Order: sequence, then structure tokens, then C-alpha cells
Amino acid sequence: MIAHRSRQRGQELVEYAITLPLFLLLVMGILDMGRATYYYSAIHNSAREGARYGIIHPEDVTGIETVVLTKAVGLDPAFLTVTTVLPDEGTIRVTVTFQFRPITPIVGALLGSNEVTLGSQATMRIEG
Repeated sequence: MIAHRSRQRGQELVEYAITLPLFLLLVMGILDMGRATYYYSAIHNSAREGARYGIIHPEDVTGIETVVLTKAVGLDPAFLTVTTVLPDEGTIRVTVTFQFRPITPIVGALLGSNEVTLGSQATMRIEG
């Protein structure tokens, strides 16, 4: 009876050792998705705020970039790209892209790269 109990405890340890890495991978993947969602939301909001500044000051490209970088809270400016275009008379388009790097290594293996480009754009009518 004692030998039977020690074998069962060994079996539980093996099951735990097999399932723990899968559980941690699942948790890290969920955290990466949460980070990506937050970064996309920050990019979307900063593009919209840059376009709002641009409808009043369409020639001030440096000011638009400054507003976008200021509103992109939590994002590394080194991985952020801001493009301002006047596609036609009376409108302005601000495009913001960010190079997202997931923490979980298997996400990079599944995507074929360790970076994912997140982007958003906002187009508004120029006032006045």
C-alpha cells in the first residue's frame, strides 16, 4: 500500500511537469495579446489626436508629430513612425505605425518574425 502511494505521487509530479509549461505559455500569450491591444488603442488615439491638431495647423508637420508622440503613452518612440499626408484639398491624414515585439517566443515563431507592425490612421477635414 505504501509503494502504491509513492507511485501516485510520482505520477502527479510528472503530470504537473508536463502541464506547467503549456499553462505558462498560454498565460504569456494572453499577456502578449493584452499588450498588443493596449498598444493598438494608444496608436489609434494618438493618430486621431494628431489629425485633430492637423485640422487646425495643417502645415505644422513637426507639431503633429509632437502631439502624436505625446499622446502615445507607454510606447517607445524609437519604434513609432508618424506620416502626415494631405491627400486632397481640405483633408489631412495622419498614419501611425508601431513595431510590436511579443514577449512569448512561440508567437514570433508562429508569425515568422519577432515583430508585428501595428498601425492606425485618421483622416479629417481641415477647418477654415
